[in-house]
Amino acid sequence: MRGSAVETARRFIRREFPACEAALLAGSTVQGEATPSSDLDLVIFDESQQSPFRRTYQSEGWIIEAFVLTKETYRYFFDLAVETAIPSLLRMCAEGRILFGAEEVRGIVAEARSDLLAGPPPWSRQELRQARYGLGESLADFEGCPRREEALFIAAKLAEQLAAFALRTRGEWLGDGKWLQRGLQRCDAAAAGELHAALEAYYGSGHKEPLAALTRRWLTPFGGILAEGYAEGGSGEEEETEEL
Repeated sequence: MRGSAVETARRFIRREFPACEAALLAGSTVQGEATPSSDLDLVIFDESQQSPFRRTYQSEGWIIEAFVLTKETYRYFFDLAVETAIPSLLRMCAEGRILFGAEEVRGIVAEARSDLLAGPPPWSRQELRQARYGLGESLADFEGCPRREEALFIAAKLAEQLAAFALRTRGEWLGDGKWLQRGLQRCDAAAAGELHAALEAYYGSGHKEPLAALTRRWLTPFGGILAEGYAEGGSGEEEETEEL
């Protein structure tokens, strides 16, 4: 049986990273959403390390994901999170529980919270065009696919694209896997419910129309599906840098 998440994390850090200046425990165990399969997500600041890294460990029945940074490297990863709109590390630092070195990371935690609150940069018009084009391609594949075993995968791709589209056109952060759904649920519970119902209609009963109709409806306020005239790179790509 696994022991306390906090105490296990502290013992692990003392053993594996004795020179660390600060550490935070993040993820579902801190947010009260842990399951029997949850792991421990740790952000560790250790100036004795030559370079930042991520590594998976096992300790006392727990899988531990360690994100090891230094004070010279963390900002690069914060900026990358903002650029990609996937705030995993920002959220870990902003919402995590400090295990060691509160004074050492106080400013870093404040930065993470500020970046998280500010949100990601808005999509440019070209990024919106790319999303519209990608959704149109996936929808055409989905509607035209005669093989259910293939369409199952296309539906999954379409669902991810739709969730990302809904979040980014609302100026919200993205996420990976379950965090994408959680982000949409927090941002717009009605939209999350619509997408869930459309997926259930296909996966449960094989009805494609709800997911197809939802895709078209969500695209309509932004110009609908984009196909003819879309270009990337070269002289054919439109110079559109204006934000939405």
